[in-house]
Amino acid sequence: MKLNLSQGLVATSLVLSLVACGPKLQSVSESKGDSSNNPSDRETVNVGVSFTEKGAGFSLASATSFVMSLDGCASGLTVGSITQGNPGVNVYKFDQGCKVKLSSFVLSGLTYTPTVGDPFTSWAPGDVATFSSGSLEMIVTVTSQLNNPITGTEAVAYSFTQLAAGADESVAESVVGDSHALSVGGIDAATVDVVGVTMNGMTAAGAGQFVFKVECLTNITGTAPALSCGNNLMTTLKYVLVEDTTGGTLTAAQAAALFASAGTTVDAADQLPLGTPGAVKGGFNTQTLTGPNAMHTHRSMLLVIQSGDTSYRYFNVDVSALTN
Repeated sequence: MKLNLSQGLVATSLVLSLVACGPKLQSVSESKGDSSNNPSDRETVNVGVSFTEKGAGFSLASATSFVMSLDGCASGLTVGSITQGNPGVNVYKFDQGCKVKLSSFVLSGLTYTPTVGDPFTSWAPGDVATFSSGSLEMIVTVTSQLNNPITGTEAVAYSFTQLAAGADESVAESVVGDSHALSVGGIDAATVDVVGVTMNGMTAAGAGQFVFKVECLTNITGTAPALSCGNNLMTTLKYVLVEDTTGGTLTAAQAAALFASAGTTVDAADQLPLGTPGAVKGGFNTQTLTGPNAMHTHRSMLLVIQSGDTSYRYFNVDVSALTN
């Protein structure tokens, strides 16, 4: 079977998404012996494992192979290699503690394996780990797992989010010094880019207040207010501006945590139509966003844009120091 992976976490400083759904139960067989004492005579089931693309249109190459294993079963059953060539595993019905674990997969000729610093802990639905191949990373989530005890109606699935960084952005001295708009360029890694920044004010605590102009890299489609940038309906996008305490490199887990209790949704009134000066392909303006206090000594920020609750694009935003 084919694994399809989709773009998820993106930054200019950016992020990419991939997700999986498990198939339905493939087969059930019953033995004719005494099922109460002999494990080999118990009812057995075959549970399918597979990967499918969560959101169409992200255009990442499909994974070409994967390897999973089965362990932890109270019965003592273990399976060392479950692959895409035979994407299923025979288990005892009513067995307990069994986990199907993803150990590696191949994408675009590169083999991804779990990192030492961020492995799976419970292998339960929602558990997250980072897989890497050199400097490239994939954030892997357990979407569904075997029931405990096994019922014979489950399937196993994993989801993927690619984490990538794009170009840094800079709020120039001319912006923070006199509140005039600045056109900001940069090499983009996905579907949007920051093309303008305006400083609107400063709080009593010395936090700068900014509006960012974000442009779609392809012409927006649809009819207002339901405009889309690529595959994302703009009213489903959320964004936050926070102080950069990560050293410029954001993880998927950190990005998700930012939106657990915060985030501003792109309002229909903030969307920019085709032909907008400075954003001719269309896009949106953010609401006024407040940076960290004492801006002169806390100049590094991250603008993070979320799509689909799992994909992120982040921009490193640095305020230039005023000089005399």
